[in-house]
Amino acid sequence: MEKQLYDFLYNSEREPKGKMNEPFTLMKAENALMGNKFCIGKLNSKYQNTHAHDYYQIWYILKGNCVHKIDNHQIALNSGDMILIPPFSYHSMSDGSDDIIVIIVDFTDKFFADTKEDKNLMLYCITPLYLKQTEEQSVFLADNNIENLILEMFNEFILKRDFHNHVIKSNLTKLIVAIERMNNQKDISLSRNERAVTETLKYIHSKLNEKITIQDLCENVNMSDTTLAIHFKNTTGKTIIEYINSLKIDKAKQLLSGTDMRIIDISYELGFTDGAYFNRVFKKLVKLTPNAYRKQKRK
Repeated sequence: MEKQLYDFLYNSEREPKGKMNEPFTLMKAENALMGNKFCIGKLNSKYQNTHAHDYYQIWYILKGNCVHKIDNHQIALNSGDMILIPPFSYHSMSDGSDDIIVIIVDFTDKFFADTKEDKNLMLYCITPLYLKQTEEQSVFLADNNIENLILEMFNEFILKRDFHNHVIKSNLTKLIVAIERMNNQKDISLSRNERAVTETLKYIHSKLNEKITIQDLCENVNMSDTTLAIHFKNTTGKTIIEYINSLKIDKAKQLLSGTDMRIIDISYELGFTDGAYFNRVFKKLVKLTPNAYRKQKRK
């Protein structure tokens, strides 16, 4: 089937012929889709001018890669990536590879307006997707099942065999539900990551007077050290070690200026098992040795 799709150029008049950065245009379904509720085509061009449309559009990168800009989000797309473009979002494509092939599915809200179930699909699946769309949430990596759905839709649209509209609607319904489920999975993953960072911060603050290891933190939230490190840094702006040390050194400064505890005892009090390491960390953050800091504060 793929060779058939590669060799077939659907409706070449839809290919962009102008130059980039031409005036913004709004494409309306009554003209662009020739009065239909849906249309499926293939794009082979390396760029597409900035435009918008009053209908929904799904892009699937069958082959090659490009840069797609949707509103203020610039997104790199590669083979196997899929995006949903909401109505009235201005977008364009640039830097397409020579071998790029994009399958584009256009459909209007009228395509899902025949039954109550259709309207629920629009309300609970499609609308939430584009209302909370961000750069991170815009791109979905399609698996083989999703690619097969899209290719079958394209084939049915081209060949127009008996009941092809029913097959297309069935496949598009499955595709939208799949996208919605992937989006929910992203939300679940994001929530889990946020909870993991929150729990890690709580753990650090509750164990500040103890030696805290990365392994302990990972086991506490059931997450790998690499994943936790990435999300912790993205949330706090510091690595886990940097965050722990900054808290410990802030506490050390309080003890140095407010008590007569020996410096070695302060280091042990804060979970440093090596006094020399405590001194190095303190000097790195404060630009003074612990002893020099205490003397400065007591002048």
